[in-house]
Amino acid sequence: MSSRTYGGVTAERRRAGRRAALLEAALDLLGTEGLPATSVRAVCARAGLNPRYFYENFTDLDTLLTEVYDRILTEIAEAAARGVAAAGPGAGLRATVRSAAMEALAVGAADPRKARVALIEAPASPVLRARQRAALRRNTRQVIDYARTFYDVPSAADAQMRFTATMLVAGWSENLIAWLDGELDAAPSDLADMFADAAEALATHAASRAR
Repeated sequence: MSSRTYGGVTAERRRAGRRAALLEAALDLLGTEGLPATSVRAVCARAGLNPRYFYENFTDLDTLLTEVYDRILTEIAEAAARGVAAAGPGAGLRATVRSAAMEALAVGAADPRKARVALIEAPASPVLRARQRAALRRNTRQVIDYARTFYDVPSAADAQMRFTATMLVAGWSENLIAWLDGELDAAPSDLADMFADAAEALATHAASRAR
């Protein structure tokens, strides 16, 4: 790639800027107008770029949407991890889950487009729907592993733990969608409280059944 400089900006930096503009345009379209309005042409128009610059950075629309979605999931996962760390090693299950939930909710509060893409628009896209299902399974495994740090659960109880963790993860997503749609009237702190209460109750029940 040429490293020639125009106006004090190298070719590499100009290309990076165009890529960032396309990602932001796709996020804005997906998060405000939805998947049907998100096309290569619409993304380029929103970014103010010629379509040739799209194909300079992405193979097709699915490639772009995948990167937008993966970036959102990474940001949410990193936020939840900060919440776990902030709770501290001595915190109980409820306090730890609540702290993680508050940090994850803060991502959507800061940019509601990201929440809508992750929860509402992703199922409408075959490629994103597959990634969403993979993320649900991954999060379910993480919940199981995490629950074992609080409860002495025998490995023979894997089916019980997986069933419970899936109920928790899928239920959290569905309640978030209802919250975004205005069907669940709750402040973020109240939502985090309800999720933490549910996590503690389900985990305690599953652990007692397992033993």
